[in-house]
Amino acid sequence: MTMSHDTPVLTTVTPQVLLGNHLKALKLPTFAREYDKVAMESAQDRADYPRYLLRLCELERIDRERRNVERRIRLARFPQTKSLDTFDFAAQPSLNKALVLELARCEWIDQRQNCIALGPSGTGKTHAALALGLAACQKGYSVAFTTAAALVHELMEARDERRLRALQKHLNTVKLLIVDELGYVPFTAVGSELLFEVFSQRYERGATLVTSNLPFDEWTSVFGSERLTGALLDRLTHHVHILEMNGDSFRLATSKKSRRRSEQIPDADQQSSTRGDTTTEA
Repeated sequence: MTMSHDTPVLTTVTPQVLLGNHLKALKLPTFAREYDKVAMESAQDRADYPRYLLRLCELERIDRERRNVERRIRLARFPQTKSLDTFDFAAQPSLNKALVLELARCEWIDQRQNCIALGPSGTGKTHAALALGLAACQKGYSVAFTTAAALVHELMEARDERRLRALQKHLNTVKLLIVDELGYVPFTAVGSELLFEVFSQRYERGATLVTSNLPFDEWTSVFGSERLTGALLDRLTHHVHILEMNGDSFRLATSKKSRRRSEQIPDADQQSSTRGDTTTEA
C-alpha cells in the first residue's frame, strides 16, 4: 500500500516549544530562560505551584526593571556614567552634601523644581549633574543630558529643517532635562531665544538642572540681552536648589599630584645613569 502525496504529515509540537512561543509573545524572556531551572529548584524544595510562579514573577520583575534602567540611561545620552559614590565631597567643602543627597532622592523632580550648580571649571559640577541624572534613571524618571552649546546648535538645526516643534515636544516630555556648561560659549540672539523658549516651556512642568561656571550676574554675557537673561533667571530660580562649588579644580589638583609623582620618581635613563656612576666610583 502506497501513501498518497496528498496525505498530510502530522507533526507533534513539544510543550517546550509551544511554551517558548507563548512566553515570547507575552514578552516574558526571563520566564522563558529560567522556568526549567526554577522548576527543578522548586521540586527539590518541595515548593507548591504558587511559590514556583512567585519565584518566576520575581525574577521577571527584577530583570525587567534592570533592562528599563539600562534603557533610560542609554536614552539620557550621558557622556559617561558617574555616581555620587565616587564624588569627593571632602575636596569641595563649599558644597552642601546633605542637599545633594536629598536631591538624589528625586522628590524635586516630582515637584517640577530646578537645580543650578555654580562654580569654576573642574570643581565637579558635571560629575554631580551626571550622578543626579543616574539616580533619576534608577528611580524610573526619563532624563535628557546635553551641553548648552550642543542644545542651541540642535535647536537651530531643527528650526532650519522645520522640525523644531517635534524637538521641543521631546524636550518637554522628559522628566529631567540636564543642561551642562552654560556660560562657556556665548549665543547668538536667535540661539538665546530658542534656549529661553526651552526653559520657559518647562517652567513648572518639568525639572531642569543647569551647570554654569558663571555667577548669575554674568549670564548676560552669554545671552546678550539683559531683558532675556532677567526673564530666564526669573523662571529658573523660582523653585530652585543652588549647589555652590567654589573649591579647587579636581582636574588641576590631579594634574599637580601626577606632576609631583613624576618629579619624585626618576625615569629609567636617570636610574641607569645613577647605577653606572655608582659602579664607576666603586
